[in-house]
Amino acid sequence: EVTYPQKRLEEEGATVTVIGAAPAGTKYTGKFGYPVLSHATISAVSADEFEALVIPGGFSPDYMRRSVPMLNFIVRMLAMDKPVAAICHGAWMFCSARDPQTGRPVCDGYRCTGFAAIKDDLINAGATWVDQAVVVDRAIITARTPADLTPFCHAIIQAVASKLA
Repeated sequence: EVTYPQKRLEEEGATVTVIGAAPAGTKYTGKFGYPVLSHATISAVSADEFEALVIPGGFSPDYMRRSVPMLNFIVRMLAMDKPVAAICHGAWMFCSARDPQTGRPVCDGYRCTGFAAIKDDLINAGATWVDQAVVVDRAIITARTPADLTPFCHAIIQAVASKLA
């Protein structure tokens, strides 16, 4: 959920920056042991520098959603109408990131999907749950599981291309 989108976006010519809450160079390890090194810490980047944001699933969203700077980054990207994509448990971030005007979760009023275990969280946050591989609603792109990585990446690439056109 990290490596495949990273490689697909790089194949399309994107510069991918892995952002973590810890200092740049921190090694994050997925559930299958694949290491990913961060390029930057969230405190050193600005949403102005990026065209899109991709949030992986797995265990990472449970940690990232506890980071106020991570949540604020999502809010800023959406306020700038930049694509923010999340797969699997990544959509949890949309439940925790809050609109500064209303205090409501940023997914409130959006159609979303994700891993089945977070369905109730998304609904309780005001999203409309849709059980399909990929859901694109305005700037929010969501996908269910790693089985949906190919259409997920296609949706991200299309969203970024349409913004840059």
